[in-house]
Amino acid sequence: MLSTTLVVADSRFLKAREAVTQALASQSGTTQDISADVALKAALDAYAIPSEFWHTGGGCTARYVAFGPDGHSSEHQLHIAITDDASVDHPVAHHSGWLAMWYGPEFDGYADNELYNRESSLTNPTLADMAHDSASCARAIRDWFDGSATQWIRNEVSLEGIAGPYRGQTRPEHWDGYCAPRFTRAVMRKICADTQTAHRAGHWNAPAHFEGDTAVIVTPHGRAEILPDQDGYYRPGAFHWPWTEYTDRDTAEINEFVRTLRRSYERETDSWTVLAADHGWRVKVIGALPTPSPQKAPHVADALYNTLHEAALSSYQVTANGPGDAAAAVRAHFATTRADRDPDDTVVIFDLPGVHLPMPHP
Repeated sequence: MLSTTLVVADSRFLKAREAVTQALASQSGTTQDISADVALKAALDAYAIPSEFWHTGGGCTARYVAFGPDGHSSEHQLHIAITDDASVDHPVAHHSGWLAMWYGPEFDGYADNELYNRESSLTNPTLADMAHDSASCARAIRDWFDGSATQWIRNEVSLEGIAGPYRGQTRPEHWDGYCAPRFTRAVMRKICADTQTAHRAGHWNAPAHFEGDTAVIVTPHGRAEILPDQDGYYRPGAFHWPWTEYTDRDTAEINEFVRTLRRSYERETDSWTVLAADHGWRVKVIGALPTPSPQKAPHVADALYNTLHEAALSSYQVTANGPGDAAAAVRAHFATTRADRDPDDTVVIFDLPGVHLPMPHP
């Protein structure tokens, strides 16, 4: 069974991860006495992100980051608190993952943002896991701010409880299945009208409307004003409303298959299988899991293929740093290879599970 293979090359990330590895190795040399802050600082330094250690109160600590568009520290631009029990040496197995939050004035249409979250998602991590988590957190912060990995791609998204779906643009990176889309003024007006209809029906508590050129979201806790960005798009964002990629395909069986799949199956090294709905001009990523070995776990590989095939779904095998990077690579692949596809085509030819696609140029 052939599979699509995409490679994510990120030399800066690999250097950052190596910097963290060396910083951790310079400590006690064991996994029982690790200062998590050392790992995070090494990662931030590798991405040239200035930071300082501080106490947040209540026995909690964080590494504080503040930098503006010019890269210099600023009290009035970007503020990120990255929390963990970082001031206390503890076994690396107790590291549950970093949480990076941005607190401060609105930017891109919203204020308090979750930029990275692996908190409570790592189980018995190793030093390598901590290094990868720290480098991933630092990269997410840098990418979000300077746009180095945040190109916009065509997509169609939906909002649970609202009519939709809506065509707009998203970034390749998503967070726990959610995305932060942006829309033209015309689409944003349609979204506003739909949220007002849902609000009047009693099942939506954050309706939106326009005041001049400003889209306003009214919540029980206040209001958020969204101005068009430099390209004229409005960004209501996943931090106001829970946006997800839209598909009309039935994903119940594949979701159940993934939930019941035993995690002890033999896997391909450094390989992820991205489960997706191919809509011709765009892709809906359903999830990603370690690629089952066709030689050592053929029953898993075959069952996965059959479940996807019956639901008219696709899959892509990706060599990447993690499942998030693998999913982003598939979205970027669609943005590159399907740019000429018409969203309104009545006939959609889509990839079957495991179809081999040409390797991208390095």
